[in-house]
Amino acid sequence: MPTLALISLNTALASEPTLCLSCHGDNSRAATSAPLLDAQLKPYLQKQLQQFRAGERGSDPADAAGQTMAAVAKTLTDADIAQFAGYFATLPKTAVAAEPAAAELLDKGRRLYIGNCGTCHGNQAEGNNALHAPALAAQSPAYLLLQLQHFRSGLRGQLKTDKPGRQMAMMAKTLTEQDVQAVVAYIGAGLP
Repeated sequence: MPTLALISLNTALASEPTLCLSCHGDNSRAATSAPLLDAQLKPYLQKQLQQFRAGERGSDPADAAGQTMAAVAKTLTDADIAQFAGYFATLPKTAVAAEPAAAELLDKGRRLYIGNCGTCHGNQAEGNNALHAPALAAQSPAYLLLQLQHFRSGLRGQLKTDKPGRQMAMMAKTLTEQDVQAVVAYIGAGLP
């Protein structure tokens, strides 16, 4: 993110978090590999921003995108975080083009999703506030793959204060690389 944008972050929050959209908006997300925030669960967004601000996420040099997000989050107040999370949670879900994949891969991904992911993330990957599980349905396959790799490698889900993250890390470590590819393909194809 541009340095000038970081300096003026708190003034950019007046009506719409324009700074967020510079990475998380429709026109920039593919280039930045940032997640889609539209219609994401408010408590989940708040928790993630608090973790970035506290250095619980984005502190590892191997996580360049996380470090960028942590630098931004460190400038946010609790009120800013609540405003950001509230804004994005109220937006309508953005329609994301389904990515085609081989039928065998989709079938494997469907079985794995139902057996391993759906209980927490929902039948349609819509997320679950009660379980602190984010919506996955609108995320890009590249972003989903990166996050699963982070959970599997220990970049995410290792802190004792992050129970949902630890649960996700344990689940991700039960998947093989081929399983991860199948689940990501299934979600990316729109959960057919």
